[in-house]
Amino acid sequence: MEKKKLIILLVGIFFLALILRIGFISTLDNTVDVWGDWWDELGWKLATGQGYWVNNPYFSDGPVYYSWRPPVFPLFLAGVYKLFGHSFLAAKICLAIVSSITCLLLFFLGRILLDNKSAILTSLLYVFYPPGIFWTGYLVPVTLEIFFALLIVYLCFLAAKKQSSLLFFISGFVLGFGILTRSLFFVFIPAIFIWLMIIRNMKFALKNTVYILLSCFIVMSPWILRNYHIHKTILLTSTEGGIVCYIANNEKSLYQNSGYWDPTGRYDESIIKAIKGLSEVETDRYFYRAAFNFIKNNPHVYFRLVADRFVRFWRISPHTFSGPGENYKSYHVKVAILTNLPIFILAGLGFIFSLRKWREYLLIYLLIIFLSIPVILFFKTVIRYREPLMPFLIIMAVFGIRCFIPEKNK
Repeated sequence: MEKKKLIILLVGIFFLALILRIGFISTLDNTVDVWGDWWDELGWKLATGQGYWVNNPYFSDGPVYYSWRPPVFPLFLAGVYKLFGHSFLAAKICLAIVSSITCLLLFFLGRILLDNKSAILTSLLYVFYPPGIFWTGYLVPVTLEIFFALLIVYLCFLAAKKQSSLLFFISGFVLGFGILTRSLFFVFIPAIFIWLMIIRNMKFALKNTVYILLSCFIVMSPWILRNYHIHKTILLTSTEGGIVCYIANNEKSLYQNSGYWDPTGRYDESIIKAIKGLSEVETDRYFYRAAFNFIKNNPHVYFRLVADRFVRFWRISPHTFSGPGENYKSYHVKVAILTNLPIFILAGLGFIFSLRKWREYLLIYLLIIFLSIPVILFFKTVIRYREPLMPFLIIMAVFGIRCFIPEKNK
């Protein structure tokens, strides 16, 4: 493709995506939703020099929490608030810009994995992909998660193609920011290592995984050192994981709606008494222990919970009660069905047909497995948790579409 035509195409894709996202944002009220309140609070405190802490999420009279949420998304919001004041609208427009750049990343990744025409289709599908538009309207880190996931994968494919340790090193920087946005991104490390070992060799995989780990640690080290200074123990990301794991794995989990945050209201008096007086890190570890003890002592219930979470993670439409601060509307559900059903069908075909070239798509396969299995096995599951995977499913869906196009027309 000629350079001039490529630039015009990319500019067109970017602004089309941006117009759609800002158009959606303009239909919302300029407030923070219930999922964004902690994120907004942390971002505003950073912007105004008040530090990084939230009030105790369990007890109104408890000590404040200093590491409740990972820091990258609050830092993103703090940067916006520094420039534009405490404006939710400005923050959402900045998320729209990030999402529009994500559409361009999909084009470049599509060029590596597919071809120019398929890359354009892949990018355009994400331009119009409703959840990609939807999550720019809410102050949650989903949009950043998707951006970092795609950027890491693109850099890794480019690094492998050029056999460039420098590009692997740069991808590690991005991975560090990704982990400090969503802790689950740790799974990129084993996925990339396995992928490199299979497509190249053990020596190549070890060397470049070390480069990734080194640059990732450089990014994460200020946060780790800060946490050690406060808590006197090593804490890599945040202290929210334990409670999320416990919510998913206790005697009440089968009977609770997924998607609502209700900390102490879910527990019996023994739990309340047990965590009273514990430090932030101790409370986090207590809930992990309680969750895994429940799993160990109730395997039959646990397997039912895993089956339930599998369905929730991969369901075609969201639960109507799990929306951002209010129920999803009926039209949200209808749009989700009309969008996700063909993507899933075509992606399934794409997976089957791509097996002939499985080495080329191995990293995509691994990431879909590694980014879904931990959530399904251990954590409370709602449909938004799979959003970082959806661009990869869209790539596979386009591969599925290509299988129905005569070779001469591709």
